Amino acid sequence: MTACPTPPSRRQRGVALIVVLILLIVVTLLGLFALRGTLMEERMSANMYDRSLAFQAAESALRIAEQKVQEAALAGRSIGVDCSSGRPLCPGTPPGVDTASAGECAANAAGCWISVESTSPHSEADAGAPQYYIEYMGDVQVAGEDADPARSASGIQYGGAQPAYPRSVYRISARSHPGGDRAVVALQATIELR
Repeated sequence: MTACPTPPSRRQRGVALIVVLILLIVVTLLGLFALRGTLMEERMSANMYDRSLAFQAAESALRIAEQKVQEAALAGRSIGVDCSSGRPLCPGTPPGVDTASAGECAANAAGCWISVESTSPHSEADAGAPQYYIEYMGDVQVAGEDADPARSASGIQYGGAQPAYPRSVYRISARSHPGGDRAVVALQATIELR
Protein backbone atom coordinates (compact mmCIF):
# COMPACT_ATOMS: atom_id res chain seq x y z
CA MET A 1 0.00 0.00 0.00
CA THR A 2 1.09 3.38 -0.87
CA ALA A 3 0.28 6.46 1.14
CA CYS A 4 -1.67 9.31 -0.43
CA PRO A 5 0.42 12.34 -0.94
CA THR A 6 -0.65 15.26 1.28
CA PRO A 7 -0.88 18.66 -0.31
CA PRO A 8 1.62 21.19 0.87
CA SER A 9 0.17 23.36 3.66
CA ARG A 10 -0.61 26.91 2.69
CA ARG A 11 -0.45 29.67 5.17
CA GLN A 12 -3.67 31.58 5.60
CA ARG A 13 -3.31 35.31 5.65
CA GLY A 14 -6.70 36.40 7.17
CA VAL A 15 -7.91 38.44 4.19
CA ALA A 16 -11.45 37.12 4.55
CA LEU A 17 -11.53 38.23 8.18
CA ILE A 18 -10.42 41.77 7.29
CA VAL A 19 -12.99 42.04 4.46
CA VAL A 20 -15.80 40.86 6.76
CA LEU A 21 -14.77 43.35 9.48
CA ILE A 22 -14.71 46.23 6.98
CA LEU A 23 -18.16 45.27 5.68
CA LEU A 24 -19.45 45.05 9.26
CA ILE A 25 -18.13 48.56 10.02
CA VAL A 26 -19.74 49.96 6.85
CA VAL A 27 -23.12 48.36 7.66
CA THR A 28 -22.90 49.68 11.26
CA LEU A 29 -22.17 53.22 10.03
CA LEU A 30 -25.09 53.06 7.58
CA GLY A 31 -27.37 51.93 10.41
CA LEU A 32 -26.18 54.77 12.65
CA PHE A 33 -26.78 57.37 9.93
CA ALA A 34 -30.26 55.98 9.26
CA LEU A 35 -31.05 56.09 12.99
CA ARG A 36 -29.77 59.66 13.25
CA GLY A 37 -31.92 60.73 10.30
CA THR A 38 -34.97 59.04 11.79
CA LEU A 39 -34.46 60.78 15.13
CA MET A 40 -34.09 64.15 13.38
CA GLU A 41 -37.30 63.60 11.41
CA GLU A 42 -39.11 62.64 14.63
CA ARG A 43 -37.95 65.84 16.33
CA MET A 44 -39.00 67.89 13.30
CA SER A 45 -42.47 66.39 13.24
CA ALA A 46 -42.87 66.91 17.01
CA ASN A 47 -41.86 70.57 16.63
CA MET A 48 -44.26 71.02 13.71
CA TYR A 49 -47.07 69.50 15.78
CA ASP A 50 -46.22 71.79 18.72
CA ARG A 51 -46.15 74.85 16.47
CA SER A 52 -49.45 73.85 14.88
CA LEU A 53 -51.09 73.59 18.31
CA ALA A 54 -49.63 76.95 19.31
CA PHE A 55 -50.85 78.57 16.08
CA GLN A 56 -54.36 77.19 16.56
CA ALA A 57 -54.41 78.41 20.16
CA ALA A 58 -53.27 81.91 19.15
CA GLU A 59 -55.79 82.01 16.33
CA SER A 60 -58.62 81.00 18.67
CA ALA A 61 -57.61 83.82 21.05
CA LEU A 62 -57.59 86.25 18.11
CA ARG A 63 -61.10 85.21 17.05
CA ILE A 64 -62.41 85.45 20.62
CA ALA A 65 -60.92 88.95 20.97
CA GLU A 66 -62.49 90.02 17.66
CA GLN A 67 -65.83 88.77 18.94
CA LYS A 68 -65.36 90.70 22.21
CA VAL A 69 -64.62 93.90 20.26
CA GLN A 70 -67.72 93.46 18.10
CA GLU A 71 -69.89 92.75 21.14
CA ALA A 72 -68.56 95.86 22.90
CA ALA A 73 -69.19 97.98 19.80
CA LEU A 74 -72.78 96.72 19.54
CA ALA A 75 -73.32 97.46 23.23
CA GLY A 76 -71.87 100.96 22.80
CA ARG A 77 -69.03 100.54 25.27
CA SER A 78 -65.29 100.82 24.87
CA ILE A 79 -62.87 97.96 25.13
CA GLY A 80 -59.11 97.68 25.05
CA VAL A 81 -56.29 100.05 25.87
CA ASP A 82 -56.89 103.53 24.43
CA CYS A 83 -54.08 104.25 21.97
CA SER A 84 -55.98 106.85 19.97
CA SER A 85 -53.74 109.74 21.03
CA GLY A 86 -50.45 107.86 20.56
CA ARG A 87 -49.77 107.49 24.25
CA PRO A 88 -46.55 105.89 25.47
CA LEU A 89 -48.62 102.86 26.54
CA CYS A 90 -49.02 101.92 22.89
CA PRO A 91 -45.59 101.39 21.33
CA GLY A 92 -46.92 99.32 18.42
CA THR A 93 -46.46 95.96 20.03
CA PRO A 94 -48.07 94.99 23.31
CA PRO A 95 -45.69 94.88 26.24
CA GLY A 96 -44.17 91.55 27.05
CA VAL A 97 -44.80 89.74 23.77
CA ASP A 98 -42.10 87.28 24.75
CA THR A 99 -42.93 87.06 28.47
CA ALA A 100 -45.76 85.50 30.40
CA SER A 101 -48.69 87.55 31.63
CA ALA A 102 -48.56 88.73 35.21
CA GLY A 103 -52.05 87.33 35.68
CA GLU A 104 -55.65 88.07 34.86
CA CYS A 105 -56.49 91.66 34.01
CA ALA A 106 -59.47 93.81 33.30
CA ALA A 107 -60.38 94.23 29.65
CA ASN A 108 -59.02 97.80 29.56
CA ALA A 109 -55.85 97.29 31.59
CA ALA A 110 -52.65 98.52 29.97
CA GLY A 111 -49.74 96.14 29.68
CA CYS A 112 -51.70 93.02 30.53
CA TRP A 113 -52.66 90.01 28.45
CA ILE A 114 -56.07 88.41 28.93
CA SER A 115 -56.18 84.62 29.06
CA VAL A 116 -59.00 82.72 27.40
CA GLU A 117 -60.11 79.13 27.49
CA SER A 118 -58.86 77.13 24.56
CA THR A 119 -61.29 75.66 22.05
CA SER A 120 -59.06 72.65 21.39
CA PRO A 121 -58.93 69.83 23.95
CA HIS A 122 -55.21 69.37 23.30
CA SER A 123 -53.89 72.92 23.14
CA GLU A 124 -54.47 73.92 26.77
CA ALA A 125 -52.60 70.88 28.06
CA ASP A 126 -49.91 71.10 25.40
CA ALA A 127 -49.50 74.80 24.65
CA GLY A 128 -51.26 76.46 27.59
CA ALA A 129 -54.16 78.90 27.57
CA PRO A 130 -53.95 81.44 24.74
CA GLN A 131 -54.02 85.17 25.47
CA TYR A 132 -55.06 88.37 23.71
CA TYR A 133 -54.41 92.11 23.99
CA ILE A 134 -56.77 94.75 22.53
CA GLU A 135 -55.76 98.29 21.59
CA TYR A 136 -58.22 100.97 20.48
CA MET A 137 -56.40 102.94 17.77
CA GLY A 138 -59.01 105.68 17.29
CA ASP A 139 -61.61 106.69 14.74
CA VAL A 140 -60.85 107.29 11.07
CA GLN A 141 -62.97 108.71 8.28
CA VAL A 142 -63.41 106.16 5.51
CA ALA A 143 -64.83 107.14 2.16
CA GLY A 144 -67.89 105.20 1.10
CA GLU A 145 -67.85 102.62 -1.65
CA ASP A 146 -69.38 105.16 -3.99
CA ALA A 147 -67.14 108.07 -3.02
CA ASP A 148 -65.42 108.03 -6.41
CA PRO A 149 -68.17 108.14 -9.06
CA ALA A 150 -65.73 107.21 -11.81
CA ARG A 151 -64.80 103.91 -10.13
CA SER A 152 -68.06 102.55 -8.74
CA ALA A 153 -70.99 100.97 -10.51
CA SER A 154 -73.65 102.93 -8.62
CA GLY A 155 -71.66 106.14 -9.05
CA ILE A 156 -71.61 105.64 -12.80
CA GLN A 157 -75.26 104.63 -12.88
CA TYR A 158 -76.64 107.29 -10.56
CA GLY A 159 -73.93 109.95 -10.69
CA GLY A 160 -73.70 110.41 -6.94
CA ALA A 161 -71.14 109.81 -4.28
CA GLN A 162 -71.65 108.70 -0.68
CA PRO A 163 -70.08 110.74 2.09
CA ALA A 164 -67.29 109.46 4.29
CA TYR A 165 -68.27 107.73 7.51
CA PRO A 166 -66.34 107.12 10.75
CA ARG A 167 -64.87 103.76 11.64
CA SER A 168 -63.32 102.65 14.89
CA VAL A 169 -60.01 100.87 14.45
CA TYR A 170 -58.79 98.20 16.85
CA ARG A 171 -55.50 96.31 16.87
CA ILE A 172 -55.68 92.86 18.42
CA SER A 173 -52.61 90.85 19.34
CA ALA A 174 -52.90 87.22 20.33
CA ARG A 175 -50.40 84.57 21.37
CA SER A 176 -50.28 81.04 22.50
CA HIS A 177 -49.39 80.90 26.17
CA PRO A 178 -45.62 81.04 26.57
CA GLY A 179 -44.20 78.50 28.92
CA GLY A 180 -41.13 76.35 29.16
CA ASP A 181 -39.61 75.23 25.90
CA ARG A 182 -42.89 75.13 23.96
CA ALA A 183 -43.48 77.04 20.74
CA VAL A 184 -44.98 80.52 21.07
CA VAL A 185 -46.95 81.93 18.15
CA ALA A 186 -47.98 85.59 18.09
CA LEU A 187 -50.64 86.89 15.69
CA GLN A 188 -51.92 90.40 15.11
CA ALA A 189 -54.99 91.72 13.32
CA THR A 190 -56.47 95.15 12.69
CA ILE A 191 -60.23 95.46 12.46
CA GLU A 192 -62.47 98.40 11.56
CA LEU A 193 -65.99 98.71 12.90
CA ARG A 194 -68.73 101.17 11.98
